[in-house]
Amino acid sequence: MTTIEIPDYVTRAKPLTDLTRTAADLLEHAADSDLPAPTAIRVSHGCQEISLSFPGHRDTFATLARWAERFGGTVTGEPFTRDDGSESVHCQVKFPYQGVSVEAYAFITADQISST
Repeated sequence: MTTIEIPDYVTRAKPLTDLTRTAADLLEHAADSDLPAPTAIRVSHGCQEISLSFPGHRDTFATLARWAERFGGTVTGEPFTRDDGSESVHCQVKFPYQGVSVEAYAFITADQISST
């Protein structure tokens, strides 16, 4: 039988205080790279995840691409219909940062998409 050592960050949840420090470090590194800042951030202890929300305008495509280039990942998008029936595209980039899953995302409305 082979013994495989699993890193601590896989087997042990980080305390919320550590997750918020990680989020602050991420934002600082992004600022150092002249990346646009998100409009909102959510830190989840249960999911061990940091979510970064960006505005829903067409320039956000380029913003998410820059974040993907800096931290790794691929920009993906899929159609989304809001409760009021308006159409948008849910764009996102997912990447790991200091052992935490990060999602940068935006819901870009169809009228913004059609003018690109």
